[in-house]
Amino acid sequence: MGRRKAKLRTRSKSVTVERASSQDVDEVDQETHEASTQASTQDVQPVVRVTRGPSKYLDIWDLPDEEVIELELNSEHQPVDDGARTFTGFLGTIARKPHMCPIRYLNWKVMPEENKEECWRLVERKYCVPVDPIAYAALKRFTLQKIGKAWRDHKSRLKKQHYIPDSRNKARVKSNVPTGCISQDWDILVEHWYTDDAVIESEKNKERRSKQDDVHTAGSCSFAVHAAKKAKTDGCPVERSVLYPILHTHKNGSIVNPVVAAKIDKMKELMVDPANHLQSSDTTGSIAWARDDVFAKVMGKERKGRIHGVGFGPSPSGRSSKNALTDIDTHSRQARDNEVAQLKATLATMEDKLADFDD
Repeated sequence: MGRRKAKLRTRSKSVTVERASSQDVDEVDQETHEASTQASTQDVQPVVRVTRGPSKYLDIWDLPDEEVIELELNSEHQPVDDGARTFTGFLGTIARKPHMCPIRYLNWKVMPEENKEECWRLVERKYCVPVDPIAYAALKRFTLQKIGKAWRDHKSRLKKQHYIPDSRNKARVKSNVPTGCISQDWDILVEHWYTDDAVIESEKNKERRSKQDDVHTAGSCSFAVHAAKKAKTDGCPVERSVLYPILHTHKNGSIVNPVVAAKIDKMKELMVDPANHLQSSDTTGSIAWARDDVFAKVMGKERKGRIHGVGFGPSPSGRSSKNALTDIDTHSRQARDNEVAQLKATLATMEDKLADFDD
C-alpha cells in the first residue's frame, strides 16, 4: 500500500462573537441609557462563544484504500511524531460513532469485543501498523485505551450539555436527543443518570475533582510527544522528574499552583545529586521511570493502574506494553517453565533410582 506522512491542515479553534459593542451603546439616547443601567444584571446577555464543534478529520476518513498514514512510535510503542495529535483526534471521532461505540453501555469494559475489533480494523485501514507482533499488540492496546477514554469523555460532555438535575426533568432530557445519538441508547443513558447510585457517584466524583491540584498544561499533546520533543532538543533521555515541570508550567512561565511549585522545587533539589539520575540511553521519546526515582520520592507510591507521569503504556506492576503484551508470549514462557520443571522432576527421580541401585 502507498504510504504518506500525516501533514494535515489545522483550523482555528473557535470564534468569539460579541453580541453588542460600545459603539451600539453610544448611539442609544440618554433616557434609554439611564433606564438600562437600572435593569437587573439578569437581563444582560452574556458574550456568546461560537465554536465550530468537534473535529471530524474527514481527510482521514476519506483517505483512499490504497494509502495509509505512517505513524512514528517510541520504544514503548506510543505515537510521538507530529501526527500523534491527529491520530488521537481521529480516534475521538471513532468513539463518537453511535454504531461503533454505543453510549448505552455504562462501562468500556462491558463494550462488546466485536465493537472494539471493528474500531481496530478501521485504524488498520487508515494507518500503517507495525509488523512486529509485540509492537502490533502494543499499538492495538494503546489505541483501544485511547478510544475508551474518548468514549467516556464523549458521554461526559453529553451529560454536561443536556443533564438537568432532579428526576422530574428526566422526560424532558430524554426527549432532547442529541444529534448523532441513537434514541434507544440515549434513553438508556439518561435513565442511568437519574438512578440513585449514579447521582451519589457523581457527587463523590465532583468532590474528588475539586480536591485535585496536580493539573497539567500539556494540552492535546500526549506526555510522550512532549518527551520526544525534549529528547530531540537535549539529545538525552527524559525522565519523569525532568518532564514534570514542563507539563505543569504555563506559557508565561508561571507554575499552575503553589502545591505543584513545591513539588517541582523538591524534584530539582534531588536532581542536583547525579546519583539520583536514571541510567538510560533511550532518546525515542519514551519517558524513563523507576519505582525509586526522584519523581516517586516526591509524589509517593504509585497507585493501581497506569504509572503517573508517563501516559498510556507502562503499569506499576512492571507489566508494560513493551514486555508483556501478547498471550502467545506469556503462554510460551509458561510452557518453557513447565517443561523445565518436568525435566527437573525426571532428573530427581532418576537420581533416586540410581542411589537405590548403588545401595
